[in-house]
Amino acid sequence: MLVAPHAALEHWIGRFADFLVTRHGLATVLQSDQAGFEVLHTYFLDRLIPVCTQLLKAAAAVGEIRADLGAYELMRGVGNLCIGADSDPRYDPCRLVKVLTAGLRAPQ
Repeated sequence: MLVAPHAALEHWIGRFADFLVTRHGLATVLQSDQAGFEVLHTYFLDRLIPVCTQLLKAAAAVGEIRADLGAYELMRGVGNLCIGADSDPRYDPCRLVKVLTAGLRAPQ
């Protein structure tokens, strides 16, 4: 089954948000060792940014999303939306991530 590029991007970003929310405690522990945290952070960025870039380009190429957003910028925004999920049960970052990805749609 062929998936539209925007749908693939939405799915990937949703999984990325889930990863961030579930691994938030791990990041807190790792940040106590700043050097170790930086190495792990770089490791993930080196692997995730190219994938996100590819998904953004594919969706932009078919006119599904705006073309003026970079992978790092989007991932940083998603990461910021995921902060605090573990400290407030009323906050649903995944819901806001869906709003964000819906807002990527190209103006009609």
